[in-house]
Amino acid sequence: MKTIKALLYFLILLIMPFTSLIAQTEQFPPQREISRDSLLIYARMIIDSADSRVLVTVDEEGKPQARTMSPFPPEENWIIWLGTFPFSRKAKQIQNNPKVVVFYYDTKGMSYVSVSGNARLVNDPELKAKYWRSGWKRFYPDRDKDYILIEVTPVKLEICSFEYNLLWNTEGLPASVEFGISEDD
Repeated sequence: MKTIKALLYFLILLIMPFTSLIAQTEQFPPQREISRDSLLIYARMIIDSADSRVLVTVDEEGKPQARTMSPFPPEENWIIWLGTFPFSRKAKQIQNNPKVVVFYYDTKGMSYVSVSGNARLVNDPELKAKYWRSGWKRFYPDRDKDYILIEVTPVKLEICSFEYNLLWNTEGLPASVEFGISEDD
């Protein structure tokens, strides 16, 4: 009887990892192949429906700092523009370390897009007029002095979406798009 119980426990231990793998595969089917253009279309749809948008910078101690922002929709080339006060912490952090992440999350679709890239501060009057929202007048009374742009040039985009069945691959990585620009450029 003890031998049968031991054999039964051994079989259960042997089979258990496979049942877990099967359950995970059913719950999160393997990532399907999808074209770069399609990924970018899905990314734009998620960005358009995102109810949470976050800019992540790196502080002087090398620690990430996140804050909600209102970025303008990415341009055709995926450059992202944001506005801020010229002497804000984020502006100082970008001057010290241009590596940033712009993160969009759509709670309804359980989807996110994360764009990592290189940021720079831009104080061009024409661009500041183009990337301006009338409701910002109370935050930036003098657009010439109180407002500066952050331009984010994308390096990599990651996308994960339950709504569009864009999940992680077998290595746990989300679908991604490389923009051919290195982080050091």
